Amino acid sequence: MSSVTVKVNGRPYPIICGDGEEDHLKYLAEFVDKKVKDLGNVASNTTEAQLLLMASLLIADDLSQAYETVDKLKDESENNPPAAIENWAEKLEAIAEKLESA
Repeated sequence: MSSVTVKVNGRPYPIICGDGEEDHLKYLAEFVDKKVKDLGNVASNTTEAQLLLMASLLIADDLSQAYETVDKLKDESENNPPAAIENWAEKLEAIAEKLESA
């Protein structure tokens, strides 16, 4: 096991993780931190706990939408494989762009 300290909303959080997962965990923490900062700019009268909860809910919503898209693409690929491949590529690119800009 390994340990890494990440910062979210300016506060350090020591996290235990598997060996070699440190960089990925830092990336995820940066993703959460960006959501929290974006929310903090809009909702200035919220507590840190509220910001973290709202950021978590937004990330969960993004993930839920991504799962729905993957399920739809799987269904389409079973019914029309050639058209589905192109559709998959377009949808995956859209998901990647959304995640990068989040």
